[in-house]
Amino acid sequence: MRPSRALLTAALTAGLALTPLAAVAAAPVQEDPSVLSWGAGRTGQLGNGATRDSSTPVPVTSLVRGDVDKISAGGTSSSDSFAVALIDETVKSWGHNSSGQLGNGKRTNRSVPTAVSRLTNVKDVAAGGEHALALDANGRVYAWGDNNYGQLGNSRTGDMRSVPSAIKGMPKVKQVSAGCDFSMALTEKGDVYAWGRGVYGQLGSGSRATSSVPRQIEGLENVSEIDAGCHHALALTADKTVKAWGKNTSGQLGDSSTRSSTTPVDVDWIEEVSDIEAGANHNYAITEDGRVWGWGNNQNNQLLEADPATAKNSRQFTNRTAPIGIPRLEGAEQVAAGAQHGIAVFGEDIFAWGHNTEGQVGNSTTSNMTNMESVSTVNTLNASPTVQHVAASLGGNTSYAY
Repeated sequence: MRPSRALLTAALTAGLALTPLAAVAAAPVQEDPSVLSWGAGRTGQLGNGATRDSSTPVPVTSLVRGDVDKISAGGTSSSDSFAVALIDETVKSWGHNSSGQLGNGKRTNRSVPTAVSRLTNVKDVAAGGEHALALDANGRVYAWGDNNYGQLGNSRTGDMRSVPSAIKGMPKVKQVSAGCDFSMALTEKGDVYAWGRGVYGQLGSGSRATSSVPRQIEGLENVSEIDAGCHHALALTADKTVKAWGKNTSGQLGDSSTRSSTTPVDVDWIEEVSDIEAGANHNYAITEDGRVWGWGNNQNNQLLEADPATAKNSRQFTNRTAPIGIPRLEGAEQVAAGAQHGIAVFGEDIFAWGHNTEGQVGNSTTSNMTNMESVSTVNTLNASPTVQHVAASLGGNTSYAY
């Protein structure tokens, strides 16, 4: 049974005062409701046929909420953002496409979802900076888009592909993830492979070299989940702790330092972790007791640490080099991390907070949710089925609910 709105409000307000900025009246229940998007839209990444921003949720054209298994949103900024959706073992994509990252054989942007070519029996998808990955039922990984650093894993660099091609040299894979300029795969045996750019150590190889073919990350075993940030990565291990590697200038590795690492390091403090979520430069983790932890960049209060009644400017928002508890997110069913904002699912409600200059918080404004009020209730258009999942652009300012 889902908790009542009153119980959710009580959970959210534990520890720090919370006043949702906008509580929208319930709309009539819709049949076959759409996937929703909001925020930056200049490249068509909202998927609603337009190329302008929206500070309130809009329907993604032709995507029915109950049909979508996963949305992964990519881009290094709002200027090159795009999204891929897994629907009944096929893939659709929309948004920026100058590097062929929509996988439809062309290089023109699309403002509505279009089919990705040559993919069937798909089980997972991941959108990176300007490339994307897909995993089929046989454990094969496919890649397309930008290949400047070898992130397509095809023994080449400096080119691109506008249609998916299979990657060779890995055992059977069960999950894929993509960063701004690198790619990862988790095998069924719990090993992790990485390829692409390595200048920040994001390949976990012990060096900063680029690799155009997948290489196993040595010493990283029994992994149950992976997630790539922009230039860093996380892995959830079988003992329910978290490893991290790559860029660490904002503390996104969570090891109480700002030293980047070319090999996996232990994230401090947290145990009994059930889910991980990597944003561009900050992260969230949910533990089995329902608590949410965050670390890394916090310049727009994306860790929800500052008291909104006392914080007056971003100088009070301190990056965190080790995980801190986020009381206002306790009980969240899922969290998503974008470039500098966050989204959480609580039963029938969606909350968003942080950077908001392009409307990615979804509260009808473009004011950052860091000063007087830190969390905004997003109007998800009351519908059945209700929203189960949220996603955010890796390095951009667009949000999705499905």
